[in-house]
Order: sequence, then structure tokens, then C-alpha cells
Amino acid sequence: MALYRAYGNGIVLSGADALVVHPCRDDRVVVLEYEVHGRVVASDATYENRFVSIVTIANRRVVLWRDYMDSLAAMRALSHPRR
Repeated sequence: MALYRAYGNGIVLSGADALVVHPCRDDRVVVLEYEVHGRVVASDATYENRFVSIVTIANRRVVLWRDYMDSLAAMRALSHPRR
């Protein structure tokens, strides 16, 4: 958690797209792939990242949401020096 603490304050997202939905054999689970776009606050550099989310639904509610992102893309974006 400490590694990504600055993620929410250091990056302003402007959108998300390229959604791909993968249904699973267990109809309570769905896998989502998507991309996010934005800007790095400190450097004003463009930010692009890809995510995979595994979502579990029960009684029409999300009961578990696990995200996996391109960690290297986030670390690189947040480590650029201020302009």
C-alpha cells in the first residue's frame, strides 16, 4: 500500500476505455480488462495504464473486487522529475 500511496494524489485520470468483459464459468465472477488515461500532477506527463479486475457478484451486489495494474507504468509515471 505504501508503494502506491501517491497514486491517487499524483495522477489525475481523465477517462477509461478499451473495456473487454470476460464471463467466467462461475456466473458470479466476471473479468474486466480496461485502460485508463490521465496526467501526472508533478510533471504534467501523459499517464496511460492497463488494468484487469476480477469482480465477484452475489445477490446483485459486488462482494469482491480485485484489481491488477501495470505496476511498472505507475512507478515510472510517478518517478519523473517535476517540470
